[in-house]
Amino acid sequence: MGYLAFSLAIMAVTGVTLRGGWRSQNRFQIVGMDAQGLLLGALAVAAAMFFFGPLFGLALVLSVAIHEFGHVAAYRVCGHSDARFRLIPLLGGVAISNQAPASQEKQILISIMGPAICLGPMLLGFALSEVLPYSMVGLADFCYTFAIVTGALNFFNLLPFWPLDGGRIVQILAFSFWPPAATVVATMMSAALIVSAIALKSMMLLFFAIMGAQSLVSSHQLVHYQRPMGRPRAVLCLFAYLATLAAFGFGGLPMLAAYF
Repeated sequence: MGYLAFSLAIMAVTGVTLRGGWRSQNRFQIVGMDAQGLLLGALAVAAAMFFFGPLFGLALVLSVAIHEFGHVAAYRVCGHSDARFRLIPLLGGVAISNQAPASQEKQILISIMGPAICLGPMLLGFALSEVLPYSMVGLADFCYTFAIVTGALNFFNLLPFWPLDGGRIVQILAFSFWPPAATVVATMMSAALIVSAIALKSMMLLFFAIMGAQSLVSSHQLVHYQRPMGRPRAVLCLFAYLATLAAFGFGGLPMLAAYF
C-alpha cells in the first residue's frame, strides 16, 4: 500500500505542476490528432507488439505516449498552445512545437517533464502488480512490465547523452555554471552516445545518435538565444535532475540488470 499512496501523491504533485497543460486551448480537442498522427500511432503499436511481444510492446508504447505527453503538457504551460506529439514506429516518439522555448528555465521544464510525468504511473504499476488478486494475474504482469519498462526507458532518456532529454538538461546546466563549457559538453555527450551505440552493436541507436549530432550547432545557438538561468535555480534543477534519474534507475533496475 505504500507504493500506491506514494504514487497517487506523486501524480497529484505532477497534476498541480502541469496545471493548464492537460488540455489545449480548444478545450478537449486533441491538438495534432489528424490522420497522419493516428496512422503513425497505430503503426507504432503494431510494430512494438510484433517485434517485442504483446505484453512488452503495449507497455513500451504506453510509456512512450505518457512521456511525450509530459513534454506536450509542459510546452502548453510555457505558452506553446500548438504543442503536440507523434509516435514513431520502433523509434519512440517526439514532441513538437512551432517555436523554441524563450528561456533556459522553460527548456529544462519541458525536457524534464517528459520523464517526470512517468514517475507516478511507474510507482502505480509496481503498486497494482502487488495488490491485484491472483485471478487478475495477467493484468498484474502487465502492470509490473509497464513499471520496469517505464523505469528503464526514462533512466536511459535522462542519461547525459546528446540529444536525449538528459543531454539537453546537462547542456543548459553547463551553460548556467560556465557558458563556454556548453558546446564542449554537448559535443562530448553526442560522441558518448555514438560510442555506446557501437559498443552495444545497436544500429538503431547509432542511427539515432548520428541524426541527433546534426542538431549540435543549432542547439548551441539556441542556448545563447534563450534567456539565461541564474545559478541558484540551476542548482535546484540539477538536484531535480539527479533525483529523477536515480528514481528511474531504481525502478528500471530489474530490466537494466537483465539486459546489461
